Amino acid sequence: MRLIALTFALLAAACASPGSEPGPVASMPAPAPPPPPPGGELAVTANTGGPQLNPAGNQQVANPTEGGFRAYLGELRPRMLAAGIAPATWDSAMSGVSLNMKSIGLSSGASGGMGRIWTYLERVDVLLPRGRTALAANRAALDKAARETGVDAVAIASIWGNETSYGNVLGNFYVVEALASLAYEGRRRAFFEEELLAALTLLQEGLVTREELTGSYAGALGQVQFMPSNILKLGRDGDGDGERDLRGSLHDAFLSCGNYLRHHGWRPGEPWLAEARLPAGFRWELAGPDIRMTAAEWDDLGVRAFDGRRLTAMVGAEAPVSVILPAGHRGVPLIAFENYRRFLDYNPSQAYAIAVAHLANRLAGAAGFAQGWPADQGGMSAAEMTELQSHLLARGYDLTADGRFGDKTRRAVRAYQLSAGLPADGYPTGALLNRLRNERVS
Repeated sequence: MRLIALTFALLAAACASPGSEPGPVASMPAPAPPPPPPGGELAVTANTGGPQLNPAGNQQVANPTEGGFRAYLGELRPRMLAAGIAPATWDSAMSGVSLNMKSIGLSSGASGGMGRIWTYLERVDVLLPRGRTALAANRAALDKAARETGVDAVAIASIWGNETSYGNVLGNFYVVEALASLAYEGRRRAFFEEELLAALTLLQEGLVTREELTGSYAGALGQVQFMPSNILKLGRDGDGDGERDLRGSLHDAFLSCGNYLRHHGWRPGEPWLAEARLPAGFRWELAGPDIRMTAAEWDDLGVRAFDGRRLTAMVGAEAPVSVILPAGHRGVPLIAFENYRRFLDYNPSQAYAIAVAHLANRLAGAAGFAQGWPADQGGMSAAEMTELQSHLLARGYDLTADGRFGDKTRRAVRAYQLSAGLPADGYPTGALLNRLRNERVS
């Protein structure tokens, strides 16, 4: 069996007649690849396990060099052979491989700071018209995947659109070289070594050829950008030909995507994201993806969907729900249901998950956001985020000054805002950073 059934050229576009394989659509030029999401999380899926190739864990290399890379490969080879990779597989896969600084640069460039969510959501406006065409053209395959997995067709289509612009941007990196380079660079060495093992396993088992291991700078493959380990674990044959061809078969890609979301706990028939209408006097400190309350509890507090629906009319009374403020208390408040978190399982970036959820809603016929974003509010660079975190550390808050905006930083910002009598939305801003700069530390 081979993973790839069609050539890359056949996938210049992915819109085709219902139930058919993808074919070119010359009148719809491919948009640019998606930018890294604000917040900068690396666009890879969660680790699904595998042999413990590197018990020592991550070991970052400050100044990657070709000589250091070659020495690392020399040390890695016996560990890969011990994990079951044949010498011939390794030698063939590594022939001509060199340190790929572009992969490292792209992953490093997405390593911190915080962008403006509404800038990232502009991509939804680009993807929406193409998505409607792709959804209609591939409705049979999407509906089949939805029936078999319980995952809504528009959710699968939205991931497809956000990951590869509906098959138009599949990546042009040799993923063995990309994964080996990222493993050597070391920030996520254990993860990328396991993904490299999975890629070599795909090659060794005849599921792909070397030429077919072409994908993203971080090693993801196919229409819906699965990491190699997820192809082995969660890839499915959707068209009955005995293959798991996530590049050439949309049936396989859609079923695999739905299977991934189901495996991580998708709740059939439930929503994922809705615009919120918050009551007067809402306690901002209750908002955040790190805070969950039941739908009934939110109802009691007066939180409603923007159209007036109670949350218990949308999900069960005991269903866990979060209110999130992706632009702070001045932005659009959102209701995040459990299915929203399945998009985070696919890519652990709040901006990515919001974009996927919003596009899925729009593909299902919903309107855009009724409330506005604070256009005068800027983002934060990684250096600014690190400085803000350092100020909070100096005041005794529990976080790491790494330039990345995650739950620990959100909680620390929220706690400081509460202590200072500020709206405690957990959202860092330039104004907050200036306040911390000018405030004496007791």
